[in-house]
Amino acid sequence: MSDYLDRSRQLFGDDKIKALEDKVILVIGIGGVGGTALEALARSGFKKFILIDSDVVDESNLNRQILYTAQDIGKEKVQVAKEHLEKLNFGLEIKTITAKIGETKLQDLNLGKVDFIVDAIDFVEGKLHIYEFAQSNHIPFISSLGMGNRFDPECVTITKLNKTENDPLAKKIRYLSKQKGLDLKEIPVVFSKETPAIKSPKPASMIMVPSTAGLLIAKYVLFTIL
Repeated sequence: MSDYLDRSRQLFGDDKIKALEDKVILVIGIGGVGGTALEALARSGFKKFILIDSDVVDESNLNRQILYTAQDIGKEKVQVAKEHLEKLNFGLEIKTITAKIGETKLQDLNLGKVDFIVDAIDFVEGKLHIYEFAQSNHIPFISSLGMGNRFDPECVTITKLNKTENDPLAKKIRYLSKQKGLDLKEIPVVFSKETPAIKSPKPASMIMVPSTAGLLIAKYVLFTIL
C-alpha cells in the first residue's frame, strides 16, 4: 500500500526521507513566503515544526497567502496554519508561538532543539536578530528579502546577502548587518532580481513571487539537511 511519500522516495531514497522526520524546522513569519515554504516542507517529509508569527489573518492576505481562507479572517495565523497542516494527516508535531521576533528574543522562548530556521518576516530588527541568533548557535538558516511590488517569479533566486541587487530592503539589511559585524557571505537569502514595479509605503503583492520564494526556500532547506 502506498503512502504520501512514495513519490518522494523515488527521488531521494527511503533513508534520506526517513532522515527528515526528526529535524525541527523553525518557521518565523507565516505569510505569503513562509506559508508556502511551510506547506512544501510538510509535504516533503518534515514532521516537526515550530511556527512563530504575531499577526492575525486579514482579508488582504487572501490574494497570496495559501494557508488561509475567508473563514480564517481574524484568527491567529500560527493557529490556523497548525490546523491546516494537521488536516494533511501526516502525524506532524507543531508548536505555535504568537510573538514578534525582534521585540521578543528567540533565546527567551525556550525553543529547544532547532535544526533549521526559515526567516520570512519583514521586520528589519527581527531579521537581524534571527541572523545573530542562528550564527551564534550554529543553526543553518535562510532569509527571505523583498518580494513586494514585483510581478515576475522567474526573477526569484537564492544567493548570499552580499550578492543581492535591485532590492531596497536588502540594501538596508546589508548596511545594518555590516554595522553588527555580520559576514554577508554567510547569510543565505532568497531575493528577486526584478526592479520593483512601483514604490509604495505598503508593498503591493500577488501570489506568484512570494510563493516562488517559499518553494525555493523549501528546496534549500531540504537540500541543506540532506
